[in-house]
Amino acid sequence: MNNILLFKLRYIGDVLLTTPAIRLLRNTFPNADITMVVNKGTEDILRHNPHLNRVLTVDRANGTWPLIRALRERRYDLSVDFFSGDRAAWLSLFSGAPERIGLVSNAGFRRFIYNRQVPWVPGHAVHLYLFPVEHFLGLKVTDTSLELHVGADDDQFAHRYGSGFVAIHMGARYPVNCWPRENWLELVNRLAAPVMFVGAQKEATDAKWILQQTKTPAVSLAGQTTILQLAALLKRAALFIGHDSGPMHIATAMGTKVIALFGPQSDVPSWRPWGEGHTVLPTSSSVEQVIASALHCP
Repeated sequence: MNNILLFKLRYIGDVLLTTPAIRLLRNTFPNADITMVVNKGTEDILRHNPHLNRVLTVDRANGTWPLIRALRERRYDLSVDFFSGDRAAWLSLFSGAPERIGLVSNAGFRRFIYNRQVPWVPGHAVHLYLFPVEHFLGLKVTDTSLELHVGADDDQFAHRYGSGFVAIHMGARYPVNCWPRENWLELVNRLAAPVMFVGAQKEATDAKWILQQTKTPAVSLAGQTTILQLAALLKRAALFIGHDSGPMHIATAMGTKVIALFGPQSDVPSWRPWGEGHTVLPTSSSVEQVIASALHCP
């Protein structure tokens, strides 16, 4: 296997959960040229990944024809779509790869595009993404840990903020999955540790509201970090508390214990924090229950 093409056109957490499968392919084919295609804005998750030769992005604002030309020039032997949707299927076809692995589909053109179709496997997304390469290439995974590497400049950025703090991420993709803002305020007031709010710009307003009302030592970097700066910060955190989200998965990849609040539209078996020692609570949980979980984190 000389040239391998991979796709994951979703969000940062989805891309991160493919890293065990990427590592398995590299360990199996150490001399292969491996390309990963992701959505623009998620590529930092793989920027320093040692198992990839290159990361290409789908920039929908500028069209996909330049990407298609770049893919065809590489003459890939195999493409693997880690279940991304129709766009990845068409890119797989247009790449010219003779072997195309993707999720089985009974409707649309995907059932004709993929000549190696993988059935849906219930369970965590990590195993779902590993299954295509295990099933069709006869591989066996021994290491399912997530892998996220930061640069020296990211570590330098994080070093300025110390360590041992509780990182809080109040954002969620769907508002119905969010814990009430008043609960976050009470939680911060009762935590016996400094707090750092993290996330995107949309979380900055709620973080500012809490900072104006609490006497707990706290700082907000919501909306002020890159993905890799966030990863470097979370590596230095004593605990992460947040919703089912990309930052939650980043925290687990960086070895930080997680208390994850999952709302009614969250799929716990598929998206729970990966690894041992983490806690999952419903968003119906009280502040007391979250505090109790925090006290029991090693």
